[in-house]
Amino acid sequence: MVKILSKTDKEALTQAISEAEHVTSAELVVVVSPASDAYQSYILLYGLMAGSTVTVGLWAAQLVTLFPLLLAIQLAVIALLSFIPWLRHLCLRLVPKRIRHHRAAHRAYEEYLNVSRHVSATTPIVLLYVSLAEHYTHILNSRSVREHIPDKNWNAVIDEWIAAMQSEGLRNGCIKAIRHATELLIPHFPEKGEIHNLGNTVIKIGH
Repeated sequence: MVKILSKTDKEALTQAISEAEHVTSAELVVVVSPASDAYQSYILLYGLMAGSTVTVGLWAAQLVTLFPLLLAIQLAVIALLSFIPWLRHLCLRLVPKRIRHHRAAHRAYEEYLNVSRHVSATTPIVLLYVSLAEHYTHILNSRSVREHIPDKNWNAVIDEWIAAMQSEGLRNGCIKAIRHATELLIPHFPEKGEIHNLGNTVIKIGH
């Protein structure tokens, strides 16, 4: 599922949000994040472990015995894990799932708080968050939305969203989630001809 949004993908999501906001007064925001955290501490830890394993092996086999050279090799291994993308991605997969999901949830709440600052307290908001490296999806909504639409309905959106991303790709999965969310919002928050404060918002975050 790990795939960043292309310009065409972003335009398609923007169009989907524009269509949604023509029929509902709620503010819809989509956040697609390649990763919710840099996990630098874990990458350094795994780099230290890998570098130590390599240097101990070289020293035990008597291939390299000079301490400065062994230290340089260890630092080189750490650097490789830190700067080569596919090695960084491998390290991310080694981070415990509980920690990855905790970091992703924290980032989702940060994005929701950032969005909520730009609208009034009574504005209905629905934020659809997906973090690709963590394989994590989350939907956050304002109190006014929660009062009308129960969590089980949003859980159904998430289930459909995940299934669509796996079978049809990131863009189509997000578009389906936007449309499903819109169907839930229309009966409670029909369009009233007001200007949307956030406009057609698709946020892409990089690490």
